[in-house]
Amino acid sequence: MTHAAAPLIATTDPRLIDEGLRWCAAVGASPTRADDVAAVRRSWRGASAVLVGDDLLDDLARSSLPRREHVVVVARDLSPNRWSAAVALGAVAVCGPDDEDRVVELLSAALDGSGEACVVAVVGGVGGAGASTLTAALGIAASRRRLRPLVVDADPLGGGLDLVLGAETADGVRWDDFGTTRGRLDASSLADVLPARDGVAQLVWARGSLRQVPDAWPEVVSAAVRGFDLVAVDVPRHLGVTGAELVGRSVLTLVVVPEEIAAVAAARRVVDEVRLRAPTVGLVTVRRPHGLGAAAVEEALDLPSVARLRPDRRLRAAVDQGQGPGRCRSLGRAAAAVLDAVGLDRS
Repeated sequence: MTHAAAPLIATTDPRLIDEGLRWCAAVGASPTRADDVAAVRRSWRGASAVLVGDDLLDDLARSSLPRREHVVVVARDLSPNRWSAAVALGAVAVCGPDDEDRVVELLSAALDGSGEACVVAVVGGVGGAGASTLTAALGIAASRRRLRPLVVDADPLGGGLDLVLGAETADGVRWDDFGTTRGRLDASSLADVLPARDGVAQLVWARGSLRQVPDAWPEVVSAAVRGFDLVAVDVPRHLGVTGAELVGRSVLTLVVVPEEIAAVAAARRVVDEVRLRAPTVGLVTVRRPHGLGAAAVEEALDLPSVARLRPDRRLRAAVDQGQGPGRCRSLGRAAAAVLDAVGLDRS
């Protein structure tokens, strides 16, 4: 894992710049600076944290920047309209220039963990497309590259990523155990307590549970982002509030679509909804005998294809026998293509 990226100070106010430099020095970080929307956009996703001055706040709130972690607004004017703009930007806090302790605490939280995970969301364009299987395969492929992957089951109506991976009996905490969690979670502690198999950690539901994402899920996901190299999330087709936030945090959202007319028709509505939330969207098509072909699906949905899956008759048997999808070559090639696309290279 790489060291955490530098914080970003986004303001033209010389006093706020000086204060921001002092706060970053207090946590041992050397920040970068941006003085307009274009400069902020270039550094927005890569920064470990963003300190936004109230002079740029309104412009940034209107600029449709993707949601991200650790945005803090530092405002001399703490009137209600400052708060509404901060909410639109996705800020975790609005602080005054005198709130040094609070800002330093938030910067420390942003630097917790060894780096910033690459978040990839996977959505089925139609039921049974194979989103869960691809999510599991991304975890396996990342582990083989000596990365630290976490797969997250955020689809309450799915069969369960633990079953796909053959790890339903692995020891560790599940979604259900975070039902009473309050406050910030430590990234390294989360990594230590989650169930894992073959180097792939899992955030899944307990068997027989109500399968409801707990209210503390933002804190859990934030800790996961700090503690792993890859976070691959199986997101439900009907996004809802949680799904919308998760694809908004992703570097890449994949829509899995079989190369069939009915599947493409169903996927159009999913793609339309995902496009409203996700910064980057790509296709993984699933080959069908006498099907449309990947190019036709790309054209129909106006999306680029990141990978193509070839059905493997051995896959279902391997999953049913608890072996996981790791031996399916087509699935492994598709997962490798996705990791290459987001820059998670081999060690």
